[in-house]
Amino acid sequence: MFLHLFKYRAKISIRSKEEVFWVIIFPLLLGTCFYAAFGNIYNFSEMFHTVDVAVVTDNSESSLTFDNIIDEIAKREDNGEPLLNVSHTDMETASELLESGDVNGIIQVIEGTPNLILLEDGLNQSILNEVCNQYIHSMSIINNIANSHPEALSSIINDISTDASFIIEKKLTDGNTNYMTDYFYSLIAMACLMGSMAGCNCAKQMKANLSSLGMRKNLAPVNRFITILADFLATYAIQLLANILLVIYLQYILKVNLGGSIGLIILTVIIGSIIGVSSGILIGSIPNTSDGTKVGITVLFSLGSSFLSGLMVGGIKYQIDKFCPIINKLNPATVITDALYSLNIYDTYEKFGQCMIILVAYGLVFCIISYLMTRRESYASL
Repeated sequence: MFLHLFKYRAKISIRSKEEVFWVIIFPLLLGTCFYAAFGNIYNFSEMFHTVDVAVVTDNSESSLTFDNIIDEIAKREDNGEPLLNVSHTDMETASELLESGDVNGIIQVIEGTPNLILLEDGLNQSILNEVCNQYIHSMSIINNIANSHPEALSSIINDISTDASFIIEKKLTDGNTNYMTDYFYSLIAMACLMGSMAGCNCAKQMKANLSSLGMRKNLAPVNRFITILADFLATYAIQLLANILLVIYLQYILKVNLGGSIGLIILTVIIGSIIGVSSGILIGSIPNTSDGTKVGITVLFSLGSSFLSGLMVGGIKYQIDKFCPIINKLNPATVITDALYSLNIYDTYEKFGQCMIILVAYGLVFCIISYLMTRRESYASL
């Protein structure tokens, strides 16, 4: 009997256009929109890329010195990429390259003095400005030393030519530091809580006073616990499969680096899906409440919780944590995003374990309360 009830509850969920849209299609569409909107923003705005520059000289001896120096600078690398991509050309061609966006700036060298020509501000333009300023500063020092202490000139040139670094670069984490990934964590949390929609419908179809299906279930000579368990597990199974599909779609189709172990990410989704479905059944079991009110509460719970976790406004979670941290500790969507974030950033599982304990506690509380509210219902007549 359990398998029979499980099978038909799963069929009802799959055939419900409303549930299929909100549980399966909507998260996939939103994930695709997120990726299209800002999937590569971090790479273009934060990560270093080779700076394209056009150099125009007047062929004087001092200008040729600048040519040699900037060619040496161009050979330096940052994360395996050359620092500069230098094009030696005339002013007319350089202007065309700048206007077409093929170079980030023009360095015009007149009698050894570089002048930077730009059309816009940005990271690459700032790098070119720093190169020019550093060259002018170094040449000024060399000229002053040559006039006052010519015997020390060779030593000064050697010191200037040698890069001395007193900073050791050390990575704080091996995880994905792209801040845009937080939006995808919030999306996964929202998808888990969207199970409340399916859970609310499940609770409605258990009630004899709200649906004809509920009447038949209450009249059937089947143990009440078996009926509730079959309906819950069938609804949960559909929700879980939809959320795992979302994770696979983000990680392997869209190539979003979620960081951490895929197995632990799915474990988080498993527990988060329980919270979504059980909270929906709990809301759907509230007595003396209209369908519209229950749907409103369900939407407010899922989307409101997701909003506070940073789904709509990036960084809001950190502002809440600064001024009222208790909200983040109680908000299930934030706890889910924190669990996923900890898998990505931290080398230990301490934070992840804390989040799991909170999520399991939520799941148990929601399941117990919703079961008690559902099983105690009785009807004078049907």
